[in-house]
Amino acid sequence: MRTPFDQQGDLKREGPSAEWAAHSEGPKRSVFGNYPSASEVLPGSAGVPAGKSKSPNADGTPVLPGGLQSGIDSAVARSFLYQFLARAFDEPTKEVWAWLMSGSTLGALHSAVRAVASAASPLSDSANTLAARLRTDGFESFQIAYVVAFGHAARGDCPLNEIEYGDLNADPLFQPHRLADLAAFYRAFGLEVADGAAERPDHIGLEMEFMSVLAAREAYALEQQADDDLLIVCRDAQKKFLREHLGRWSRAFARRLARNATDDTLGALAKFLADFIGAECTRFDVRSGSEDLLLRPVDEAAETLCGSCGLHNLPPGAGAAGATT
Repeated sequence: MRTPFDQQGDLKREGPSAEWAAHSEGPKRSVFGNYPSASEVLPGSAGVPAGKSKSPNADGTPVLPGGLQSGIDSAVARSFLYQFLARAFDEPTKEVWAWLMSGSTLGALHSAVRAVASAASPLSDSANTLAARLRTDGFESFQIAYVVAFGHAARGDCPLNEIEYGDLNADPLFQPHRLADLAAFYRAFGLEVADGAAERPDHIGLEMEFMSVLAAREAYALEQQADDDLLIVCRDAQKKFLREHLGRWSRAFARRLARNATDDTLGALAKFLADFIGAECTRFDVRSGSEDLLLRPVDEAAETLCGSCGLHNLPPGAGAAGATT
């Protein structure tokens, strides 16, 4: 996925979250062109007065004074993990690969996972496996496997786009409605896809980056002792986005990717994605979508017409053909 990179400043933080919050090896990608630098989103604030927090947890209960810093660290860690996955599913280049396998990025990965999961959790195991496979000599194999799995179009063997997975009997407007809903989510938080972004709003990288933004804003709301309403909005948006979008289809995507991956690193990335989104759905009490979710039917007539006239960017539609698996 080729999208513009925004130069984002380091997150100037102190304390435990600094381990994963400040990394500037190479330009930071952002598909949201109007999103401010990371330093603006999470300004430093050492010594947050823990006793003043009354903001509720995701279940509506108040944050205990002793747990405020833990809540901040968890939100920043989750923001990093979403951004890590967004970059991992970007079109593989040597620049992106160098960032993924750098010592500081891998150290941040382990620190962030420790902040959100126990050492014995599946997420910790999959993070360790993925980190062990991110090596200098693994780039070429990963790049080839990426092309084999995803191809150069939206509809390959393992689509990277949400609306390729769905209800086989859905209304023909299912796909455009979901795209419109995604755009509405982004606009509600003042985000616009950067000019020149090649992907649709339902690309997994864009959805991951959006969740990274929401988690960062949750951390900001906690750190700045903002009004309870701001924190509730951030957490409610994450829950709804998981339920209605990312959590609905990503398990099926991860399973398909693990099954089709011709490279161990890509397979390990699929497992890490599944475990992380599973943990996120548990965190927000959201039922994740089925890993057996099928791909939408292909409108063969429309694709034949498209190929004959040279138009390759028609909106995807749901045809009467059988589903692919």
